[in-house]
Amino acid sequence: MKKIIICLIMVLTISFVAAQTSYNIYYKLNLDYDTGKINISSTEIEFSQEKIENYFGVYTAGLMNYNNEILNLSLFGVPNIVLWDGINLETGEIDKGGIKELNKTSFEIFIPYYENAKEIIIYDENLSEVIRKDVSEYSKQREYSTDENDTKKERDKFVKDKISDENLSEKIAKYWWIFLIILILLIITLIYSLQKKKK
Repeated sequence: MKKIIICLIMVLTISFVAAQTSYNIYYKLNLDYDTGKINISSTEIEFSQEKIENYFGVYTAGLMNYNNEILNLSLFGVPNIVLWDGINLETGEIDKGGIKELNKTSFEIFIPYYENAKEIIIYDENLSEVIRKDVSEYSKQREYSTDENDTKKERDKFVKDKISDENLSEKIAKYWWIFLIILILLIITLIYSLQKKKK
């Protein structure tokens, strides 16, 4: 009986680990657009089981490493075009409409994560730099000082805190049903074992 319980736990644990490692990792940039100007309001790490596509456009986000080499280029656009409809108050029917360009809007873009990335540079349609963002805090390859306190143990701890444990509670919450199945199986096994002993 103990062997059966151990086998069930191992199978479910492997399934859980496989589900966890199936995530795609992205840099999530929250951008503010104001009459042609783009500002990065915040940056974070995003986990997703689906491939995320950006709103297509003429802007380019370049992900650079510590040698100023391009790791990734992602195109995106500003979603500031909206469709509008006008309703006739007398008939209650839509009798007009059109396209409106917003001067201000906030939106998100997603860039594939690289463990040796240093910064993200955003270019406009003329390939002129608009803004850049340092993302080295999320990188496993960083520019460390030669200070004695800057040990390998501290670097490993940084990587674990910033990447491996990022949104851990969120990921576990998505797979709560796996833990529930394990609990139910253990309870059923326990009840079956007790009933067998009584016989």
